Amino acid sequence: MTASNIILIGYRGCGKTSVARMLAEQLWKTFVDIDQSITARFAGRTVADIWATDGEPAYRRVEVEVTRAICAASDQVIALGGGTLMQSGAREAVAASDAIRIYLRCDAEELHRRISNDPQTAGLRPSLTGQGGGLEEIVTVLAQREPVYRAVADVEFDVTLTDLNEVVRHLIAKHL
Repeated sequence: MTASNIILIGYRGCGKTSVARMLAEQLWKTFVDIDQSITARFAGRTVADIWATDGEPAYRRVEVEVTRAICAASDQVIALGGGTLMQSGAREAVAASDAIRIYLRCDAEELHRRISNDPQTAGLRPSLTGQGGGLEEIVTVLAQREPVYRAVADVEFDVTLTDLNEVVRHLIAKHL
């Protein structure tokens, strides 16, 4: 019996949203992006604006509520936020969900390249440390998050040098 949900885990820039959208379309499931669901609760404001105005704790509280509600539903492909699993309530909801949890692993240098090449990143996403969002920040935050990603994931797939279409084909053929 296959899992009802597919949950994609990984750092910002690894392709969770793009892969989730493509998987949902091909598997006839509903696509859900946790970050989009959270920002909708804050009247569509960006994550950076929410953090600046309401603070990270307010964002994280809503993140846990949204993750619990979404993980309780079925037939979805869910793109988690990069920091979602760092919240114990969200981590518990993801672990308890009838889902296959896939960690899209990507090297820090490639994440930095992808994030740097995205013109919207600076305006939409806050810096996660006092390091300003560059490679040093990615290495620092990834070192904290990766053990959690791996502990929760059922499958780990390296997307560093893999085209999105190849990622989707591989996941469907081997894991879904």
